[in-house]
Amino acid sequence: MDILNTKNATILGRNINTRKLLERKVRQHGDKPFIIFLDKDLEEEILTYSQFEEKVNRLANWLLGKGIGKGDFVLVHLPNSSGFLVALHACTNIGAIMIPSIIFDVAEDLEYKLNFSKAKMVITDGQYCPMFDTIRPQCPSVKDIVIYRSEKEIPGTHAWDEILEASSPELNPVDIDPLDTAQMLFTSGTTARPKGVILTHANFIYIGEICARSFSITPDDRYMLVLPLFHVNAQCLSYWPCLTAGASMVVCELFSASVFSALIRKYDCTLCSLVSATLRMILAQPEHPLDGENTMWRCPYAIAVSDEEWDTFEKRFGTTLIDLYGLTETLAPCTIMPIWGEHRRGSVGWPNFGMEVKIVDDDRKEVPIGETGEIVIKGEPGISLFKEYYKNPEATSKDLVDGWFYSGDYGKVDEDGYVYFMDRKKDVIQRAAENISAPEVERVVSDHPAVEEVAVIAVPDPIRDEAVMAMVRFKEGASATEEELREFCRSKMAKFKVPEFWIFQKEDFPKTSIGKIRKNIIRADLLKDWEHPASKK
Repeated sequence: MDILNTKNATILGRNINTRKLLERKVRQHGDKPFIIFLDKDLEEEILTYSQFEEKVNRLANWLLGKGIGKGDFVLVHLPNSSGFLVALHACTNIGAIMIPSIIFDVAEDLEYKLNFSKAKMVITDGQYCPMFDTIRPQCPSVKDIVIYRSEKEIPGTHAWDEILEASSPELNPVDIDPLDTAQMLFTSGTTARPKGVILTHANFIYIGEICARSFSITPDDRYMLVLPLFHVNAQCLSYWPCLTAGASMVVCELFSASVFSALIRKYDCTLCSLVSATLRMILAQPEHPLDGENTMWRCPYAIAVSDEEWDTFEKRFGTTLIDLYGLTETLAPCTIMPIWGEHRRGSVGWPNFGMEVKIVDDDRKEVPIGETGEIVIKGEPGISLFKEYYKNPEATSKDLVDGWFYSGDYGKVDEDGYVYFMDRKKDVIQRAAENISAPEVERVVSDHPAVEEVAVIAVPDPIRDEAVMAMVRFKEGASATEEELREFCRSKMAKFKVPEFWIFQKEDFPKTSIGKIRKNIIRADLLKDWEHPASKK
């Protein structure tokens, strides 16, 4: 039976869409607090399940009135907020597709995403409106801009509060198949432009249920969310499991290591998802006598830290870190450490239910147990794996073969089925849980008129895991300073992608027979004596 063509199948994720999931949870927990939103000033907004759904339906009705319908793209450029989540469900409730945009994106990034998707609408904060004004003439598909928050009225836009006040809370049914697209997230990789990863309603139903069970989330739990919702991690590890279980969620607009412990205690949070950068920032704060006096007994976690940091965090906060591994294409976690099973340090756990993992060599042949190779994940496209890369059948067919997703990451599997992540195979730099495409940074740097060639590589960073290093060779008779190149990059890409370190050299780069720069040799050579400045303090 082909489950992808069976509308009434009972496979997890195939029998319900996200609108029905929300409606079900409202029936079960209507008067219970769902979202406790803390803005950047720690001002609090509390929405029950029923109040949240009412806002969702009001916005959805307005979107319909503006011609947004099934299959249309809406770009949401917001930090963590109740508005982000309302916009998410307003889109999916009518079959529209949300594009969560990284708030650090610069105008060039946004112009690309809007034109690539032909998005009809933008929802953003007033502070970002000037950036959209500069690109709007080049983005003919965009018909309307909604302003979620602004201190003053912005001509030519629609105010969020006025929209909700004037719209009906009753929403007519829309025919939405679980395999219809719910979101398109952009992911960095080996290309100069990010790829659009298509995720369906079924994807979010599946991963919500998997993570709710894997982390033992119940309606009595209260989940603190500190990672950005515009990434797959916060959505799939935190938001969707919380909704699936009917739990409550404390959504922080900004992560602050200095108040993390106090907020966990104040709101009686029982779990919180972290990555290595946030964990290290928390450990860098002075210890408080009450750090361990909390109810956060488990903590879903990604990206390796030292054994000492791991042990210190668990002891200080009286919690258990649950390691895992995944990518945007695998809905974040495709392997999770079994919560009640044996925890093997260094492992990222077992494959999720309904998934398989194998390790292959460069010829895509399976290697023996214990040997290192590429991690490959088996699932159902559109359910437990992403559906496709948008407008990129070549990349889809290359990475997704007969239900096996070739991750581009190195790892191994032990004799008991525990998976171990070793390293990246793809040309990606991981800075504080942000994936940065080295080719994308190279494309921008090489546009500078003084630059002849550039190689961008990752170097170790004691806090953020990796930093971006650019090695530049100038054109004959040309030159530029580090600050000139940084300023040039800042105008063309998000600030977290701008190289932190620069090396200028006169010699040619080592190259392959077809002229490709051999970055593996460059990196190995450089790292022999490399020490991050912060490590010397």
